[in-house]
Amino acid sequence: MHYDTKSANLHNIICSAKNMPYRIDEKLNKIIERKFRYSFMSNAKWRKFFTLLDRPELNIKQAIWKFIDGPTEIRGWFTKSDELLEKYVGDYGLGPFAYKHIEWIEIPNIGKPRGFENIPFKHWNQDAKNAKFILELNGLWEMEETEIGLKIYGFKE
Repeated sequence: MHYDTKSANLHNIICSAKNMPYRIDEKLNKIIERKFRYSFMSNAKWRKFFTLLDRPELNIKQAIWKFIDGPTEIRGWFTKSDELLEKYVGDYGLGPFAYKHIEWIEIPNIGKPRGFENIPFKHWNQDAKNAKFILELNGLWEMEETEIGLKIYGFKE
C-alpha cells in the first residue's frame, strides 16, 4: 500500500540537512546494521542516480519512497539534481534527509497527483523504461522492474 506525503508522519522521517545531529546519524547506522545485510548505495551514488534521471525527456516528477525506519511507502516528488547536498537530499519534496535513510525508491510508470489518483486525465507518463536504460549505461545498480515501474534499492535484508 502506498501513501502520499500528507498522510505519512514525516516528523519521524525528516532530519535536519544543515547539521544532522550525531545521534540521528548514529540511530540510522544502528538500524542499517540490525536490519540489512546488503548495502548498494553511497552518498555519491545516490547523487549520481538523481542527477542521471533529472532529464526532461524522462518526465520523472514522482517516486514512491521507502525509508529504513518505517513500514510506510510514501508517494512524493522525485528529487531534482539542484537540491542534492553532500550527505543529504535537500529541501525538495520530502527533504531534507540523509541518503542512507532511503531503503528504496520506486519510479512509477504513471505519476498521480494527490487527490486525483482516480482521475486518469490528471495522470502523466514517466519513462521508467528509459530511466533503467540510462542507469545501466552508467554503472551497476540494484534494481528491478515491478508492476508499478522501476525500483532502485539502497539496502536489502
